[in-house]
Amino acid sequence: MSKRIVPNELDEKKKGSMIGRLIVSAVLIGTALPCIILGSWFWFAFVTVFLLIAIHELIHVTKKKYSPFVYVVVYLAVISFVYWFLIKGNVQEYRELKLIGHESQWKFSLENYYHSLSISVYGIGTLFGALCFLAIIDKSFDWTDVIYLFTMSIIVGLGFQAFLFIRYFPFAAYAAGDPNYDPNWLFKLWGSLVFPIFVVLGTYLNDAGAYFIGVFFGKHKMNPRISPNKTWEGFWGGKIIGGALTLTFALVCDGCGFPLLPSMVVFGEHSAWWWVVLLSFGMPFIADLGDFTFSLIKRFYQIKDYGSILGPMGGVLDRADSLSFVCIFASVIAVFVSQGWNIFI
Repeated sequence: MSKRIVPNELDEKKKGSMIGRLIVSAVLIGTALPCIILGSWFWFAFVTVFLLIAIHELIHVTKKKYSPFVYVVVYLAVISFVYWFLIKGNVQEYRELKLIGHESQWKFSLENYYHSLSISVYGIGTLFGALCFLAIIDKSFDWTDVIYLFTMSIIVGLGFQAFLFIRYFPFAAYAAGDPNYDPNWLFKLWGSLVFPIFVVLGTYLNDAGAYFIGVFFGKHKMNPRISPNKTWEGFWGGKIIGGALTLTFALVCDGCGFPLLPSMVVFGEHSAWWWVVLLSFGMPFIADLGDFTFSLIKRFYQIKDYGSILGPMGGVLDRADSLSFVCIFASVIAVFVSQGWNIFI
């Protein structure tokens, strides 16, 4: 006789946490959705505000009182990791137009330079050197601080650059196939949104599925050392729910004439359905990798959350952990597929 599955009973603490999470989620969605739909400077400003909060959170994880020089180094490093290539690309274009006397045609662009993720080797080297120098002259700043701030600066920098990438890359991808491509209003407000929505759904449908399946049916702890509340039931529930619903979204959009990207058409002559399936069911796994990585850091420094700005959902880094890893993963796959897996891009 098969064993009947009995849902877990919700105590008052779990009910309060669930209601609080739903309220904060609604506020976040209500704030982020208009910005990501409008794109351009709206999305740029939204990401920038949360980036500045995230940098503040990552510095305060260690609970040490650092000198002002540490704040300056880390803020400049992370901000440069996110924006430097964009500034560099626009400056180079201005110089090229100026050489031929057409500088009046130049306009600062957000979309034209998102062909791949990029962090300068010079920037990485400068950050590492600056942190090592601080460790030498400041006795309260040790090797553990150097490694933590160096690693987290790169992860957060790449992650937030990927947040911008997934919104702006569709413009660059379509323009690459047709230099004269002029996106119409429907593409700007929906066609270019399919890929970022797909990535966000792949992350948070997994989180939501894992959370609710874990709360109601979770019995077997997954890894109490790192994340004491996660269960195997929630883990696989998130993968199935997140992967299936995300794939369904991609197929419906593709069937309506809005593929994720030109190189990821499912229904068409040059079908690339396998990449859509890989991303749909791969993103939930990468989301948990990001979640566990950030949780491991929290356990090491013995903190519950990175911050408190989002109430019961913690800080910005508590919400950006899995999404940043998924955005990086999806961005890398998108670039390689769009470039025909050319490793010399």
